Amino acid sequence: MKSVWVEIISGDTDLTVVRIFKSRSAAHRTGAILALMDYAAAVKVIRHQLWIRCKGECELCGSYVTESSGQMHEKWKHRGKGGEISMDNSVFACPKSHKYEHRDRNPKFLKKRLTLESDSGTLPSDSSTPGHRDNEEKPHS
Repeated sequence: MKSVWVEIISGDTDLTVVRIFKSRSAAHRTGAILALMDYAAAVKVIRHQLWIRCKGECELCGSYVTESSGQMHEKWKHRGKGGEISMDNSVFACPKSHKYEHRDRNPKFLKKRLTLESDSGTLPSDSSTPGHRDNEEKPHS
């Protein structure tokens, strides 16, 4: 079990986690109300809050999304680049929009698919691109 420092705010009936800090020193510098919490539980709470905020609509394209099918996406600064998991830095997205937002990445499974398709002389299909962005030009790499 990995414990993390979280920022909490007081709601009408309970306390709500709004941010997960990367370190104890970062948490204590903020002056926020803090708690120590299990990492997985903290992410689950923030994810649920994002679901409540989105009211069943992808915050990127507006399509229908359920709490179980939606995905957290960091808006400004991704965790791998020093960003944080927080209500301010995250949106609740449908899988297609989330994948589209990360189109500049080239995950291993996609590299394999691209290699197989280029060997056969075909271009990768754009069928996984969200429908609301079909008119945008998509670069082939």
